[in-house]
Amino acid sequence: MTDSYTAVGKSFQRIDGIDKVTGAAKYATDLRFENMLYAGLLRSPHAHAKVTCINTSAAEKLPGVKAVATIFDVPKVVQYWFFLRTEKKKEQMFLHDNIVRFIGDPVLAIAATSKEMLKKALSLVTVEYELLKSIQDPHTALTETKVNIHKKGNIAFKVNKEFGNVHEGFKAADIIVENTYHTSKQKHASLEPIGTCVASFQSNGKLTVYSSTQLPHWSQHYLAMALGLSLNKVRVIKPFTGGAFGGRCGVIHGLEVMCSYLSRQTLQPVKMSFTREEDFSATESRHPMTIRMKTGATKEGMITANKVEILSDTGGYGTHYIGVIADCMSTGIGLYNIPNYSFSGTVVYTNKSPCGALRGYGNPQMNFAQESQIDIIARKIGMDPMALKLKNYRREGEMDPVLNELILSNGLKECLEKGARSCGWEEKRLRQAGNDLIKKGIGLSIMLHGTGAARALPDPGSATIMINSDGTANLHTAAADEGQGNRTVLAQIASEILGIEFDNISVSETDTDITPLDCGTHGSRQAYCGGLSVRNAAMDARQKMLNHAQKYLKVEANQLIIKNGHIIEKSNPDNNISIKDLMQKIQIQDMGVCEQVIGSASGIAPAMPGYYGAVFAEVEVNTQTGRVKVIKLTSAYDVGKAINPDMVRGQIVGGGVMGIGFALTEGLQLKDGHILNPNFTDYRILRSCDIPEIEPIIVESNEPTGPFGAKGIGEGSMVNVASAISNAICHATGVRLTELSITPEQILQSIKNSR
Repeated sequence: MTDSYTAVGKSFQRIDGIDKVTGAAKYATDLRFENMLYAGLLRSPHAHAKVTCINTSAAEKLPGVKAVATIFDVPKVVQYWFFLRTEKKKEQMFLHDNIVRFIGDPVLAIAATSKEMLKKALSLVTVEYELLKSIQDPHTALTETKVNIHKKGNIAFKVNKEFGNVHEGFKAADIIVENTYHTSKQKHASLEPIGTCVASFQSNGKLTVYSSTQLPHWSQHYLAMALGLSLNKVRVIKPFTGGAFGGRCGVIHGLEVMCSYLSRQTLQPVKMSFTREEDFSATESRHPMTIRMKTGATKEGMITANKVEILSDTGGYGTHYIGVIADCMSTGIGLYNIPNYSFSGTVVYTNKSPCGALRGYGNPQMNFAQESQIDIIARKIGMDPMALKLKNYRREGEMDPVLNELILSNGLKECLEKGARSCGWEEKRLRQAGNDLIKKGIGLSIMLHGTGAARALPDPGSATIMINSDGTANLHTAAADEGQGNRTVLAQIASEILGIEFDNISVSETDTDITPLDCGTHGSRQAYCGGLSVRNAAMDARQKMLNHAQKYLKVEANQLIIKNGHIIEKSNPDNNISIKDLMQKIQIQDMGVCEQVIGSASGIAPAMPGYYGAVFAEVEVNTQTGRVKVIKLTSAYDVGKAINPDMVRGQIVGGGVMGIGFALTEGLQLKDGHILNPNFTDYRILRSCDIPEIEPIIVESNEPTGPFGAKGIGEGSMVNVASAISNAICHATGVRLTELSITPEQILQSIKNSR
């Protein structure tokens, strides 16, 4: 290896790019199999009820109906892989009862020979319900004792944590700011609807499931447990995926398990695909939160104390509620060096569609509240918000009090400086909004997000690399690519270490039968955690190549390097052998060896390093209509090392777009448990004409524990966008909005109230 990289830091084309743009890529909805049956769900029309009787006799008499699975037969997966750690915890993974807890909760599934027959069969089923009182408001869930959504009550989880002495911290403050913030029930809104799979049981008892899951191996565990199978009898294959953003972090409520039950009855492949309306109404969303925050600071701009109380609504079921509230705590407390910090988080069940993992994982909600507070303090003490942030942020070399880890890399100051220069922060900040109908403003927010989940969750990464006799290599990894290009990045890491050209690295399909254990794609982990596994596997294979080469080059292995497909003596470059020739010798020609070089690695990452970002948002606010137009985002993020710079820029731009939606337009609207906007007609994501100029700025701080210095980017790139936009609106109009999404009506009312 040399100091000048040949693959790392280069913007190679995605390895799946051609398949996607030519239409050759097969998504789950494209899959067809011989004798395949079509399945669909009958969903509850009630927000909270007990299913007392299901009559399927009329449906089962239809000639094309092959199988039925009901709520009485099939367990629900209601927790995530954190609960795989012990037998006692595993018992909490599944819920098997006859209660429906939100409108759209699955009651039964039918498999039929055609979609038409399926539709007719579902219409013939009759269900009797005993209606139960529903709880729609999380504050009611907190205090209600007569109605329990789950046996243990309506409180799913509570956490309290305090650092320092908050009471003393507020006594030391010259200014105290208190506010209550509300955030929306944002949907993933991926191009491919969440909810398609094919399950196929064979006569030998083996189950194969094709699913667009972000977590192939954990989904394998869930299915094996739900069906009472050993892991070697369950195979999960991941097709191409049209976006995920956390919405496929496990098995989908009512999908893979139901399909598998139906296939076991029929020994035929069973396919189920949710409609867009089912995706929006019955799969997980972002947790809406109410955040009460009290922040104290001195007139010199030192933050002395912060007190946070969060009430999070997880809906009728909760899978990721513990991790989400923990992320609110770790990112909020970790970002600023506030000596006195009190955090309280409570998660409650309500009779609404479930909430789970969504890009940012609780951090966008927490960031909106905290960055609004910091902006208010800066305004009150007459300090530039950027100066206030620079004065208080937690620096490299300090301890993260939640993770109890030393911060080894932090490029936040560089993010702020580069972003401010690029957008003209100082000049635009001093510019007065004036008395015009259209008022302009600029706002700033910063963020911290963790990379991976080492020690917070079971977080394994694995990789196997095989060197072929022609000098090419096969990388086997279960890294799930939802469109961000992480498998391309992993191939670049392998290429760099092996000295084999990028085009000569082949990456396996994502298939639990042929790929080693991996925690999947979530938490911005693959470039870091997956990258470390690939790096270590490649180092293993590389050392084995050097050990073989020393026999033929008559030089000790430690005197050899690999470069451009050749193994070369350091002091005598003329003494070399190509990897191809070496592999030919040891695999085929030397019949006393006949060995393939295979490198492998498995384990957890050594840390969960934070990555940082600063977003500068420029807006125009029409004070007559209340409409906000985002003119430009300048988004600077510290990624440690950009393995593939174009893909990093793509993540920053994509996160920017999603963050604008979170700020201004996105959120599921509910009335009495009904989703009122369950499609792209009524749920407002940004159109191409709505997207402003987004300038991505890459900062490289070199994370010493990461592969080539890399850490995360994917989730964090949307975390602080809404905060920056809200702060910009305040700069333009002088009014502070405390609820997301920020609507024109809110702005007009706030302007009216301020007058």
